[in-house]
Amino acid sequence: MRVELLCTGDELVTGLITDTNSTYLEARLFDLGVKVERVVTVGDVRPHITQALREAASRADVVVVSGGLGPTADDFTLECAAEAAGVSFGEDARVLDWLRERYAARGMALNPGALRMARIPHGAEPVRNPQGSAPLVILTLGRCRLFFLPGVPREFKALLDGEVLPRLRTWLEAEPGRTYRAFRLLRTVGIYESELDQAVMPLAPSHPRVVFGFRTHAPENHLKLMAEAPSQAEADAALAAVEAECRRLLGAHVFGADANEYAPVLLGLLGRVGATLATAESCTGGLIAQQLTAVSGASSVFIGGAVVYSEKMKSAWVGVPAEVLERHTAVSRETAIAMAEGVRAACGTTFGLSVTGYAGPGGGTPEDPVGTVYCALAGAGMTTRCDRMTFSGDRDRVRLFAASHTLEMLRQHLLAAPATP
Repeated sequence: MRVELLCTGDELVTGLITDTNSTYLEARLFDLGVKVERVVTVGDVRPHITQALREAASRADVVVVSGGLGPTADDFTLECAAEAAGVSFGEDARVLDWLRERYAARGMALNPGALRMARIPHGAEPVRNPQGSAPLVILTLGRCRLFFLPGVPREFKALLDGEVLPRLRTWLEAEPGRTYRAFRLLRTVGIYESELDQAVMPLAPSHPRVVFGFRTHAPENHLKLMAEAPSQAEADAALAAVEAECRRLLGAHVFGADANEYAPVLLGLLGRVGATLATAESCTGGLIAQQLTAVSGASSVFIGGAVVYSEKMKSAWVGVPAEVLERHTAVSRETAIAMAEGVRAACGTTFGLSVTGYAGPGGGTPEDPVGTVYCALAGAGMTTRCDRMTFSGDRDRVRLFAASHTLEMLRQHLLAAPATP
């Protein structure tokens, strides 16, 4: 099955927003064993969208189209679709009823803009949108099926997962002589992409049914494994064998698989050993706490955090002695250790994490230039650990990797001594 994605909107070609729909689609299709062959982005120009639809339909079996279905004057993707298919374009009674129900439930009257969303190409199939007003529209052009989805990521994902992917899965299963596939995404931290490649690629000759792939999602690097075989059982067995070898080679660098995300994994480790955590952050400005509290139920192990950006607050909130700051400065091993121990004592937790450094673009010293970060871990019954790290890149990248390394210090400690936090 050949699949392409067409994204429409001036906001995409002018850099006003970042396209996240294409990466989401690519990842979800990968789970089905389908690789997107082409992603095309087109601005809000009618002839360009019409031509792009015709070209994509001439190449692909399925085209997913994102954007241009809303209530405003620049939402004319479906008009272009009707022109590309050579069919009329008009109001659909089913969509109109859905819009009336939705607007009535919100206490709003239908306006001319809303009525635009009831117009679809003749012969197309509309599907109700559970998250918004504009429907999913399915149109056949030649041998190609086109799925038109709203560009709003929340609506795009809901319709893709609930309507589009189940249809594609059914079609794939009906293909004669199909190849069966099994997939695994191994998520790693603390290892460069090149090192990841060098570690696992020697396995490739021993696993001819497996395709190896790599993806960077800073600060993580991901290993994609896809096994192909004449039956599902054979594909599953090939995947299990190569996954076991990859996990053995990569060890603790692997923190999760598939949909596992880092923060829930770490919080789960803390919960299993009955440990609690508090954080003291300077240069990361609460980024660590933000990542942890994005997880529902984090309060069972994450007690709280302090953003101690100034020297005054480092002393007032987490008890860093004034003489430590005066003698060693706010960015130092001694200060990071005092922050971790201080926030742990203040919150009464099993562990305390801290981070302080120069995120840039200003600051830094000859001894500790911009990008230098001190990360500390304090815990019951252990000597406080402090790592001095140097990260390259802009301010956002330094902060991101500083937060990641600080959390990783705790995860590695828990893995090494899970029974004695």
